[in-house]
Amino acid sequence: MKFEQINRKFTEAVAEWMAKGYLINTATMSGSQGEIGKIDLTDGKEIIRVTLENFGKPVTRINERFYRLEGLELIVGRVTDKVTPNSQDALQTAWTSNLEILSSEVFYEIGRQHRNGSKWYGTREEAVAQQDKEAERYRIRYMEKQQEFPGAAKQTVLPFIRRQPKCKSVRLSEIEKITKHYSKTRTGRVFVQYVVNARGNSYTLR
Repeated sequence: MKFEQINRKFTEAVAEWMAKGYLINTATMSGSQGEIGKIDLTDGKEIIRVTLENFGKPVTRINERFYRLEGLELIVGRVTDKVTPNSQDALQTAWTSNLEILSSEVFYEIGRQHRNGSKWYGTREEAVAQQDKEAERYRIRYMEKQQEFPGAAKQTVLPFIRRQPKCKSVRLSEIEKITKHYSKTRTGRVFVQYVVNARGNSYTLR
């Protein structure tokens, strides 16, 4: 979904209330509370606000992974502050945080076009799936490749494992595998680590 389509939804929400006879209530629309845009409407008795807001959590944990879940929220709500419809007093403030929410629709950022920086939006599931795919591409391009050593190498690393906490009695048969890990950064620098798996845990040779 493009931002243009979100604008269309915003317009449709405003049009729905105007079709009910509501007019724009200009005085309560001055100033910004951090929203992308808002329109207040009134029938002379109450004020309805249609607003588009940013939302986001820099880090959201789902199972064992972390995600950046952010996007836009289209909110329609009834103003509960003591403001007078159709008043010319621009000092009257209708706080979005005090709205009685009538409807809300969220649009999660799922990517952007690199040529012009425009963003794409979709569901939470689509955002998670996109970040999973992005992480996998990064792993394939930059991250880890493994090489497993033959069983004979277990005897060599046994003293190292027995020096680890609560591993003094580890037997040779409890060493599951030994792997050499290669990882590469975006700058091309290569890192090598040796990892030993024993008793269900991983130990990095230092």
